[in-house]
Amino acid sequence: MDTRALLDSLDVGVVAIAPDWKIVEWSAAAARIMGLPVGRALRRECWDTFPQAKGTETERVLRQVLADGRPRIARLPRGVPGIPGLAVTVQVTRGPGNHLTMVLQPAPEHRRPQVWAGELLNAVEAERSLYIKLFHSLPTPTLLLGDNGAILDANAEGGMLLGVTDIAALQRRSLGEWVPALQRARLAARLRDAAVQRQDLQLDIEVAGEAAREVKAVVVNLAATAEPPKLLFLAVDVSREVLLQRRLLQADRLSQLGALVSGVAHELNNPLAASARTPDLKESAGIIQAEALRAGRIVGTLLDFARQRPRVSAAVDLAEVVEQVLALQRTALKKARVRSAVAMPDDLPAVIGDPQELQQVVLNAVVNARQAIEGTGRPGQVLIVGQRTDGYVLVTVEDTGAGVPPEILDRVFEPFFTTKGDAGTGLGLAISFGLVRGMGGRMWMQNVEGGGARLAFELPLDTTQAPAAGAAPQPLASGRRLAVLVVEDEDNVRRGMVLLAKRLGHDVISVDNFAEARHRLKQSAERYDVFLVDVHLDDAHTGFDLFEQLRMEGRGRERRIVFTTGDSISAHTRDELQRSERPVLRKPFSLQDLSEILERVARG
Repeated sequence: MDTRALLDSLDVGVVAIAPDWKIVEWSAAAARIMGLPVGRALRRECWDTFPQAKGTETERVLRQVLADGRPRIARLPRGVPGIPGLAVTVQVTRGPGNHLTMVLQPAPEHRRPQVWAGELLNAVEAERSLYIKLFHSLPTPTLLLGDNGAILDANAEGGMLLGVTDIAALQRRSLGEWVPALQRARLAARLRDAAVQRQDLQLDIEVAGEAAREVKAVVVNLAATAEPPKLLFLAVDVSREVLLQRRLLQADRLSQLGALVSGVAHELNNPLAASARTPDLKESAGIIQAEALRAGRIVGTLLDFARQRPRVSAAVDLAEVVEQVLALQRTALKKARVRSAVAMPDDLPAVIGDPQELQQVVLNAVVNARQAIEGTGRPGQVLIVGQRTDGYVLVTVEDTGAGVPPEILDRVFEPFFTTKGDAGTGLGLAISFGLVRGMGGRMWMQNVEGGGARLAFELPLDTTQAPAAGAAPQPLASGRRLAVLVVEDEDNVRRGMVLLAKRLGHDVISVDNFAEARHRLKQSAERYDVFLVDVHLDDAHTGFDLFEQLRMEGRGRERRIVFTTGDSISAHTRDELQRSERPVLRKPFSLQDLSEILERVARG
């Protein structure tokens, strides 16, 4: 039975009044008792519906209940429209969102005190019965909690959320039993705060033998301020929604990767062939180094794009994101005879968002623009513009294609809506729209006068204050030599790192395995300013094992480690890097990259 049908089935009338004194609920019994149809009562001012209550004890009771939340009983004066000679008993309570609930029941004017008291008790019991029916008929998981998290009651959906069919068995158990240990302190604090103010929270619910469920909940206090809090906990299980979103996101990323492979192969083949075109060894070495670094950047961008990892919120340089995307699309744009142009000021501030997700947003925009131009059969241009607006950075991606038909312009962000037939999934713009909105921004599409379309999105500025100039670390004294220990298992890579560090004027010792590194570290006579440690050392050990050994010795030497890696970072490796809070040097790297990170770590 839905809520509407439940209200209309009651013998007593039920009226709900919003904080602005508008009638927002008027049951069938209320219409019968007051002689006023639903259509003439809903959305009207309370005092227009109950003119006989204005300036009387009834108005005073309504305002007192709104102010302090304590239930009260009143009577509407005689002369109720349609029911001459009768008064109406009114039980008034305050519900969530400061809505007032009135339970109406006709009563003869002349009753003995005992009868009048009985009517009041009946009205209270009727309201209690109403709330119980509403509570147990709610289609979402709902719990009634004490401020310490003790479960006082639960509806059937709430029991299903916690994996319990016997609702009585839940009473007096703590909700914290189903919450991960790391989230319990936060849950307890939010429940205490809910006693005085509504709380919105997100937490995981763990049921034995099942995957954790991600839950969004609203918590409000139903009790009066003078009573012990009774917290209504309304939850929505968003696990399936989140899982579907992640799967759609990854499916779209895999689809994009297929389109990127040919372009990346082209970009990698050119650097590999570059060294064969000149007889001069020195010039060839310079070309090889430059092209290897370019290849490394392309591969790194591709791996970053493909990698699946949790959403992060950080300061992002949009100009750098655009540069990475255009590098991946260079070959595809060239084949489609599409020129790319970027107009972003040097002082464009960073935005707050997820770097990987922003890369996907820009990539989807560029791919759509390229395909729109390809559809015309003519050469064209993609123009990417960034500018600062009030508290946001506005980015537009404009193409010289045919534009979007006006009749479908408002549907371009719908999932699975596409005009490309079998060549399109209809997910790109829908996912981009959701990603931008999830980062606190907005996205829209418009046609350009004269032909073409413009996709625009705004993202909030990074408002993190930069450190004061006086607090900036001082550069190393000119000519300072550092003692560097390189731990790398691949011979060629290790020799290259040693040569680069020596070119910077540093003293370098290198080892090729974990055991030798431990031996070197035990020689207290040798002091190292920086450790360059490969993430993967051998089948039995990783760089994190070396980090842990230094941490356990308690001398702080683990803070001099720089991890190096040339592989795609797995979820486990990413978690270990975050836990260590140490910098990472991606291979291949330039002399400048090595110089900067050595100086930064040596400064401590």
